[in-house]
Amino acid sequence: MLALAASGYLGVLFCERPYIFQGLEKPMRGEAISARRAGRGQVDRTALRVNQAFIIGFLALAFLLAQPWLVAFVCAVMAIGTALPQAALFQRIYRDVLRPAGLLKPDLYAEDAAPHRFAQGMGAGVLLLAVVALFAGAQVLGWGLSFIVIVLAAVNLFFGFCAGCFVYFQLQRLRKN
Repeated sequence: MLALAASGYLGVLFCERPYIFQGLEKPMRGEAISARRAGRGQVDRTALRVNQAFIIGFLALAFLLAQPWLVAFVCAVMAIGTALPQAALFQRIYRDVLRPAGLLKPDLYAEDAAPHRFAQGMGAGVLLLAVVALFAGAQVLGWGLSFIVIVLAAVNLFFGFCAGCFVYFQLQRLRKN
């Protein structure tokens, strides 16, 4: 019972009204994160959740089927999505298929997309190391690094805490000092 209450509290704290903690008054309407330019604006959190779900799904499938090329595929999708947000494959599936079909609805917030892109870039970097390890024969290291990405994406998906965003904000804080 306590675990359910705690998870509900975490959901409210991190997912449902995060704009309170960022000094913003209310969520705004707009396009998915993958369709926006850099800078302060709007982020569609549903696009982010779909992205995380695909990352978790493909990496888990890669492990279950022992297919390192799937890890390489997810790494490439994440790296390309970081460099060219409009080309982010998993978010495009949401934006071009799932949202127009009415299967998912936008969850828009006024916030900067840069921390999310930074987090995705960090994930791509970890997966790049995993791919190198897997193809070099260091299976335990490669799958361990992949598992770290799965866990961090799941924490973000289910609890709304983005570890990469946290690192981004800490680095920004250090940079200002």
